[in-house]
Amino acid sequence: MKCLPALLSTVALALVATPAIADNSAALNNPATVLVTVDDQKITVADLNKELEQPQLKMLADSLQEDPETLMTFKGSVLASKIDNELLLKAAKSSPSYNAQDIKKEFDGLVEQKGGRKKIEEMLTPYNMSWERFEADTLNHLIVQRYLDKDLLKSLTVSDEDLKKAFDADPEQYATPETVKARHILISTPEDATPQQVEAAKKKAEEVRAKAAAPGADFAKLASEYSDDTASKPDGGDLGEFERGMMVPEFEKAAFDLPVGTISEPIKTEFGFHIIKVEAHTPAGKPDFAAAKEKIRANLLAQAQEKAVTERIAALRKSSKITFLVPELNVPDSPEGEVSAR
Repeated sequence: MKCLPALLSTVALALVATPAIADNSAALNNPATVLVTVDDQKITVADLNKELEQPQLKMLADSLQEDPETLMTFKGSVLASKIDNELLLKAAKSSPSYNAQDIKKEFDGLVEQKGGRKKIEEMLTPYNMSWERFEADTLNHLIVQRYLDKDLLKSLTVSDEDLKKAFDADPEQYATPETVKARHILISTPEDATPQQVEAAKKKAEEVRAKAAAPGADFAKLASEYSDDTASKPDGGDLGEFERGMMVPEFEKAAFDLPVGTISEPIKTEFGFHIIKVEAHTPAGKPDFAAAKEKIRANLLAQAQEKAVTERIAALRKSSKITFLVPELNVPDSPEGEVSAR
C-alpha cells in the first residue's frame, strides 16, 4: 500500500443529515463552526479549509466557485474523506503496531531523502504550507500507512487459481501491444500560423531532414540542435516506446508504417512538422498467462486492499457516534455507522 490518499478517496463512505438549520451560510464562513463530531472529536470549518488548501483540491474548489451547489457537494466529499482519515488515525494509534519513535525515524528518513528540511521548506513555499503542517500531516499519513500495512493488509494474498480465473475471463487485455520506439525532430508552427509561416517551417524541416538522412548523420545530435520539442530535445528527440493511440493520428501512422532505421519525410501535425526516426518496432504478442501473471496479481491485490480498507472504515463508522451538524454540505447517504443530525 503506497498510495493511501488516492485509495481513501475511492473508498470514502458518506454521511447523511436532515435539515436542521435554515441558513448556514454565515456559519460556514466561520472557521470555528463545528461541522461534525466523531465521538468526542470535533471537525470544524477551519479543519475542512485546511484539507482544501491541498493544491489539487484547491484547484478543483476554485473551478467550482460559480456553481455553489456542486461546490457544497465537493466539500462534503472532502469532509467524508477527512472523517475516514480521522477514524483510521484513531484506530492506528490504538494498534499494537503503533510506535511513535519508529514513525519519527521514518519521517526523518524521508526528510533526508528529499534533501533536508530547508529544501522541503522551499518546495512548500508556493503552497503556503508551514513546516509544522507538513510534519503533522506526514506523520499522520505514516501512522495510518503503518497500520494498514502491518494490521490490515499484511495477510492479503491472491491464489494461483484466482489469477488463472481472472486471465481466462478476459485474456485479450493481457496481450502484448504493438509498440514503436522512435525519436523525432519537431519544427513547430504557431497555433494561428499564416500560410507563409507554415511554408517556412516546412522548408526548414526539409533542410533538417536532408541533414538527418545524410550518411553518418547523428539524428540525436540534430534533434538536440534543431527540435522545438522542449520535452524530448534534451534526450536527442527520444520519445521512448509507445503504443497505438498515444500519438496524434498523422504522427502515429507515419511511425508505425516506417521501417526500422529509416527517417521519414516531414510529417505535418497540429504541432508543426516532424522528422521521425524509428529505432525499434515490436509486433503485438498473443496473451500469455505466465507473462501476465504478476500484472494480474498486482491488479487483484489492489482490489482486495481497497475492499479491506472499505470494510474497515465501515466497521469503524459503525462503532462510532457521528453527528453531522451542517446539512448544506449535501453529503450522500451512507448505510453504515451511527449517523445523526441536530
